[in-house]
Amino acid sequence: MFLTAQEYLSHCYTSPKFFPTLPLPNEDFIKLWQENFGADSLSFLNKNFGLDVENFTWQNVSAVKISFVQTFGGKLPVIDTASHSDFLSMEALLNGKNSCGNYPLTVNAFTISAKNKKIFKHRLILLNRAPYSNIPAEKLNLREEEWLEISHKLRLRHESAHYETLRILGGMKNHALDEILADALGQIAAFGNFSPARQRLFFGLHGNKCDGRLNIYCQKIIPAEREIVYASVDKVLDAVEKINALENFTEQFSFITGNSILDILKREAAAL
Repeated sequence: MFLTAQEYLSHCYTSPKFFPTLPLPNEDFIKLWQENFGADSLSFLNKNFGLDVENFTWQNVSAVKISFVQTFGGKLPVIDTASHSDFLSMEALLNGKNSCGNYPLTVNAFTISAKNKKIFKHRLILLNRAPYSNIPAEKLNLREEEWLEISHKLRLRHESAHYETLRILGGMKNHALDEILADALGQIAAFGNFSPARQRLFFGLHGNKCDGRLNIYCQKIIPAEREIVYASVDKVLDAVEKINALENFTEQFSFITGNSILDILKREAAAL
């Protein structure tokens, strides 16, 4: 069932009146990963969880690494890969699939609640080393290696934000609002600030047209009304720039999650 632009743009979360003490306690499964930290990654997954790593072809085994990130929602395992093929294989492995998904080159990160029965509902972040949103380094006036390092920081903070939304607010969606929050916090972590122009580049936004990543999050909208959503997201990014003046995570988090895209646009219009 398709959503109207109005329905889609009305999505937001109910912010808690009082935030819990952050970071939240780690989920129980994290102990199973921490106790074995440092092992060869594929061997670790096979020996400690019984995952059938041999069912997949791996291009760069030595680049598959397991680490941890401390988020405001608790600590999470992070699995890094260095080829899109290995990224797709790892996603399939963690979710108990027999074959890889057909994800585009622009998709190089997931916050996963594992569906493989051997690690069922273990939550983790999966990252691939690649330019963020498949944007070439020269578009940002950066060297390629520099851009890869920035892309990793951006992706890690982006996926951490999705986990924080899940644990603090009880849900997360593949939605433009969630992506704006995650990219805003990601930009701040990677660049030191949020830039609307940078975000338009990451989303592939050109006014009411889109030829990039934002398309992925708009598949449930009535096709004839997607341009309304693109135009609304394009406008709201200028208002989101105000996040740069907010001093802490709870303010930044509530500023976006507690207001729908429509609410933010209405508030900005009323202020003129």
